[in-house]
Amino acid sequence: MLSAEQRREFDERGVVRLPGAVDPRIAAGLRDEVLALVAARRLAPESPESGFAVTPSRTAGVANARGFSETWGPRVLGAVDDLLGAGAWHVPKHAGQLLAITYPFRGVTWELPHKMWHLDYAAPGALSGMPGVQLFLCVDHVESRSGATLVAAGTPRIVDRIRRREGPAWPGRSADVRKALRREVPWFGDLCSLRPGEDRVARFMSHSTEHAGGSLRVVELTGEAGDVWAMHPWTVHDASPNCGSRPRMVLTERIRARRLDLELAQ
Repeated sequence: MLSAEQRREFDERGVVRLPGAVDPRIAAGLRDEVLALVAARRLAPESPESGFAVTPSRTAGVANARGFSETWGPRVLGAVDDLLGAGAWHVPKHAGQLLAITYPFRGVTWELPHKMWHLDYAAPGALSGMPGVQLFLCVDHVESRSGATLVAAGTPRIVDRIRRREGPAWPGRSADVRKALRREVPWFGDLCSLRPGEDRVARFMSHSTEHAGGSLRVVELTGEAGDVWAMHPWTVHDASPNCGSRPRMVLTERIRARRLDLELAQ
């Protein structure tokens, strides 16, 4: 379950970390299975080239062999109940999908990306509320600047305001949202641009920027094995390069609210 502080953080930022929400032994077992599969099928060379990645389709069998509830456990299921309502969401059959296992770049300086900020869920004006939640599990230790997903914390509230203003006909596709944010939120426009000499880490990650009664800041979804992040589906996010010392291993699952079926059918 979520504490009052965690729920407030999710509502304000669109993302919250749940330390140790999954038993680290389960995370370690999943990690070992994945590494064994990679070795047995020779999915990665002994000395991977800089920036090598094992795509999700090649490791799908490991996650598909595990049930959702047994993998994520009662703390995470309780947190989703708190966010979407008990019985108000579809419980997935399988554990989820392993994101691409990204191996470290060598001789590359980590930089905050600017091109691919996006949504995975649409944010149509016709919906009455949040359509689900996305979960991320650190299967292994995920360090800063080691390929962690980056989120623009604080964007869901702005996206929600925009889609409600635009009305039921607004499709709210990722491109629509990105265009509206770039037009209306200077901070986001700058995030999606490169300006010579700017310290982007200091500007966007080290400090928060106030906008329309909330704050905006880029956050890395890092953590220890077993840590979970819950993300609002209208949180704009991006991938990042792995400039660390180990492969990035993260399991994700998108939870769908039952209300979405009814509202989209109307």
